[in-house]
Amino acid sequence: MWRQRRGSTNILYLLNIAAELGVGSEVCLCDSGLERAALEDVEHTHELWQELAVIRNLVAVCPQPGVGLRIGKLYHLTSLGLLGYTMLASRTLSEAIRVSSRFRPLSLSICPVRLQPEPDGLAMLFDDSVLPQDARSLVIERGLAAWTKLFGELLQRPFHPRRIDLSFNPADGQLFTEHFGCEVSFGAGRNGMLIDVDDLQAPLPLANPFTQRTCASLCQQLCDSLDDINGPLARQVLQVLMSRSGRINPAREVAGWLGVSERSLHRRLGQEGYSFRILDERVRRQLAEHLLSDSSLGLESIAHQLGYAEAASFSRAFKRWTGRPPLEWRRQRAAGFGPLMDALAATRTGVPGHA
Repeated sequence: MWRQRRGSTNILYLLNIAAELGVGSEVCLCDSGLERAALEDVEHTHELWQELAVIRNLVAVCPQPGVGLRIGKLYHLTSLGLLGYTMLASRTLSEAIRVSSRFRPLSLSICPVRLQPEPDGLAMLFDDSVLPQDARSLVIERGLAAWTKLFGELLQRPFHPRRIDLSFNPADGQLFTEHFGCEVSFGAGRNGMLIDVDDLQAPLPLANPFTQRTCASLCQQLCDSLDDINGPLARQVLQVLMSRSGRINPAREVAGWLGVSERSLHRRLGQEGYSFRILDERVRRQLAEHLLSDSSLGLESIAHQLGYAEAASFSRAFKRWTGRPPLEWRRQRAAGFGPLMDALAATRTGVPGHA
């Protein structure tokens, strides 16, 4: 799991709080392979082990309890990108939490999270067994503080869990009681929060079923895009391409983001049974089909969202992928010929994603 890639949000929040504590970024980034300037690039990605390295560096100089709580308070729904908007448009807090669980790969969590129904509500539990001992407290604090903050934004009112459970015993327990505004059980056999039934059933003020379905469909496509890809490098390439789907991504640039040479990228993808061109076209085709199916956008707008300079270039590429011009594809899909079109496209292109 530590080879998974993600954007800079978590690390930038870590560095912000470190600066408030008088710890320089050079200390936090030591031996992480990261540079402060590169983190400001919206297109930057890093691997999870690098984030863990930053966490351990910060804990080494600031081991006191409460640092994770301060970091967690920086999070907003917008920090989750498309997943955050999907949750915001859900009908109830319970539905929003199920959405976050359904699309877990899109969240910012660094350790596994599971949901467990209980008589008094729903327990959201954090599995810290995958973390080194010195990082556990900060990661758990951050996760609990971030989710309580996000739940408050969803409800548009202060949110307090029914109870917080912590497996560790901090020196200043009152700090946690005051932060969460509820009972906190220290030395418990688990880490997590219990969410009250009344909060779970509370309607969300910004619920919008159409927006929620549309965003959930996009989230599902992002997750599904990885389901049948077994090669570790091919999965990383797809993740990079999906996160930058609004532009053309040359193999040379993708290789640079992944820290390998372009030649090595092609060679290793070939060893896994994939080609960069097919992976790139797979991502653009899936997004194009979604935009044609679920929106009334014109070809120019769709072309620009996919990184094409003009509609004509997009139309030629789409016909090469599917055997049909995009407007004809949209009409036939609307007329109910979707399954037949998918079958014909499969016979035309072979197994999606493979060379």
